[in-house]
Amino acid sequence: MNASSDEFSKHHTLQAFDGELNQLHGQIVEMAGLVMYQLEQTMLAMDEADMELALRVVERDSRINHYEIQIDNEVIQVLARHSPVASDLRAVISMSKIAYELEKIGDEIAAFAKLVGVLFDPRTSDPNPKLLADIVKIGNLVRIMLTKLTLAFEKGESAQAYLLLHYDIECETELQEGIRHQLSFVLSDARLIGRAMDIMHIMKTLERCGEHSRNIAEYMIYMIEGIDIRHRKAGLRLI
Repeated sequence: MNASSDEFSKHHTLQAFDGELNQLHGQIVEMAGLVMYQLEQTMLAMDEADMELALRVVERDSRINHYEIQIDNEVIQVLARHSPVASDLRAVISMSKIAYELEKIGDEIAAFAKLVGVLFDPRTSDPNPKLLADIVKIGNLVRIMLTKLTLAFEKGESAQAYLLLHYDIECETELQEGIRHQLSFVLSDARLIGRAMDIMHIMKTLERCGEHSRNIAEYMIYMIEGIDIRHRKAGLRLI
């Protein structure tokens, strides 16, 4: 094979790899969009006490699981076909890990939706709106995180990913404050203990969504900059 043939083959291989990488990128954006939709629908189900809507969220979780399986299969094929190195390898591996974290967020949101059904069981009275306020606060934080993660991933901007590291700390703070609120409600009226436990369970579920979102931000920083900031102080920029 002459030099021109080698050059053509190399160019063709690079084009194929870029195309497959773009396809993986697009699938993760779609998966993130579905996860965001699931959260929004669950928050709406809680706001409107709509158990049927909450049930549809639970049923739709299988689509998120399918995305992860599909992305993982394509990652394996890309690795086998192209044996990428350096930044290309980082991109492929990071996308696989991001898909995994998105699937875990999907699981947590499905658990949230199931608990909405518990909160508004027709055999019991509806919860006091004051008890739900803490859920709304943490849910809105997670919504902001997912929105910013999607934008940062689409644009490939690590600066946004660094900023997102602080939101996980905010979720933890809101969780602790929410637990204190729930305990104060219980102390004032012991009949609220069952409701308070369910609501604290939901808050913890949403806080775990924040943890997974932080993990995604860390993988994005690794993918874009090649810097592994896991297990280090939140917001620490190592440049």
